Amino acid sequence: MKKKIILISSFFESPFHSNRAPYNEQLFLTLKSNFDIRIIRPIAWTDIYHSAVQIPKQDYYRSEWNGIPVFYPTYYFLPRIALSTNGRMYYYSIQKSFKTINTIPDIFYTTWAYPDAYATMLLAQKYNKKYIVRVHGSDINDLAYRNNIKTKVKRVLNNASAIISPSVALKEKMIELDIPKDKIHVIYSGIDKKKFFFQERILCEKQLSLKPGRKRILYIGNFKKAKGVLDLLKAAKLLKDELDDFEVLFIGTGEDHTLMKQFITDHKLENYTQIMGSVDHHLLNPWINSSDCVCLPSYAEGLPNVLLEALACKTNIVATGVGGIPEIIKDASDYLVKPGAIVPLKNALLRILNNRTNPTEAAIPIRTYNEIAQQITGIIDQLLN
Repeated sequence: MKKKIILISSFFESPFHSNRAPYNEQLFLTLKSNFDIRIIRPIAWTDIYHSAVQIPKQDYYRSEWNGIPVFYPTYYFLPRIALSTNGRMYYYSIQKSFKTINTIPDIFYTTWAYPDAYATMLLAQKYNKKYIVRVHGSDINDLAYRNNIKTKVKRVLNNASAIISPSVALKEKMIELDIPKDKIHVIYSGIDKKKFFFQERILCEKQLSLKPGRKRILYIGNFKKAKGVLDLLKAAKLLKDELDDFEVLFIGTGEDHTLMKQFITDHKLENYTQIMGSVDHHLLNPWINSSDCVCLPSYAEGLPNVLLEALACKTNIVATGVGGIPEIIKDASDYLVKPGAIVPLKNALLRILNNRTNPTEAAIPIRTYNEIAQQITGIIDQLLN
């Protein structure tokens, strides 16, 4: 009989969110072959309130995803204030779904240290079960250093039976917080190699109706200042003084979309930039293969999957040297700049656009989700035995 796991995370798709965290979706789907899985995916009440999506209430309390039962409780909290109460509010929100599942798992698995893992910890302790936490990046780089929740994050990590870290850099951050290093397992993210692989550029450009041969920079991610989207626009403004035939394409959505559009208008970048909006994760391969480089000028990261996918496509990378990014790129100094350094960012992009012959090389083996799932299965088996 398969062991039972309940996966608890807001980093998963929902009727209100697509492309939320495709790496989690792929991992959960792969774990299904080894375990009896249930997923609890809370949805913030603010997302429901502001969304134009209209669905029957019962649909977001329970659904099914690839044969896995998924429960969507509404997560109530006070936005922008009382952050320290969010963990317990999250816990109260998931209790109803947990009772509906009507089964006690052998182990809990959660992602994001706070509030997701905090609520999971309370549930696991109530039923005297072990839990595994997969941290991401900002939950450790940022939240773990905020005075009002630092002790809560440390409590979550110290009580976890195992912690999955996507990079050595993030593991070292947790050790600085006095988390025992022997419970932290560095497992780099995986990719779907059936979806991300090298393709001929000219075929991809034709498929996407892009101008053939134009020098092209691609950003994929959240439209937030912290992700460096405005820095990339500032670099593009400098770049157009030295280079004419290039474009920067932005794929994604986010809170700073309006600021980006305003910057493009104010600095007359319409001929050099395009905001493409959201693109389904499984359709990104031709976009990456039709670009000279994928650029991620973020201020903080764990280990972004989009860079692993770019490496698999043999597409160059220009990024900031934060989090685990330096760990995955050979000759990292040739491709990485400091966060907020606009001129070095422009220079790195210019160098890549003028030299298309040598793609960025990976410094680590790029694993499949199957391989990642095997590693996590090994950790779970060890804990349960």
